[in-house]
Amino acid sequence: MRDLAGRVAVVTGAARGIGREIARTFAAGGADIALSDIDAERLAEARTEIEKTGVRAVSVAGDVGTESHAAELIGTATSSLGRIDTLVNNAGVWIIKTVEETTPEEWDRQHSTNLRSLYLMSRAATPALRESRGCIVNIASIAAFRFTVPHVAYASSKAGVVAFTRDLAVELAPDRVRVNAVAPGPIDTQGLFDGLSDAERAKACERFMLGRIGAPRDIATAVAFLASDDASYITGVTLPVTGGAELAARPLQ
Repeated sequence: MRDLAGRVAVVTGAARGIGREIARTFAAGGADIALSDIDAERLAEARTEIEKTGVRAVSVAGDVGTESHAAELIGTATSSLGRIDTLVNNAGVWIIKTVEETTPEEWDRQHSTNLRSLYLMSRAATPALRESRGCIVNIASIAAFRFTVPHVAYASSKAGVVAFTRDLAVELAPDRVRVNAVAPGPIDTQGLFDGLSDAERAKACERFMLGRIGAPRDIATAVAFLASDDASYITGVTLPVTGGAELAARPLQ
């Protein structure tokens, strides 16, 4: 368990899946948490869960792709928790469609949530992170590096996350603010095994190099590492947490 006591983390997309596990992991390390999600009901449940661990938690429901939400979330975190040490840009939208099937509204939604939100949140949080000499951890995807399934809008948005991470790391380095990303491979939160029996699920897992699909915990611990003092000399990188999926020759689906 990473020692994150006394720190404050802001986590977007924290109501479920990877984001919720990231919030749990930071709280287990002793960090106070500011949570954000568009799903207000599940966000309230996540906040209650975090508070039960004994750390402080605040939450702001809303769309991360809007400037007003970024300002409200960062303002609430700093006013209620006193500082910001880590911003985790996790919120994302995943739609499997070809370019012809994807509507302009779906394209815009994925790029707003998956990429525009990083700009808005990072811009809003930079003054606080500069003061704490904190860090940003963005959630990219294996889809930024190789074809997985037909989802050109999602893949292009995540490729943007990788470039955004690299360039922002250079920009903020003089302020001693680190910026990194984690690129998940197949994770058991995306409905990959919906409708499969246990036997069918086990057989499907055989196609992955390590014999299993990734769990949200695999991503959360990588994020916690990049946010910790153990990663104090790491910036501008995108860490694949894929079980080796990027080394496979065939698509994931």
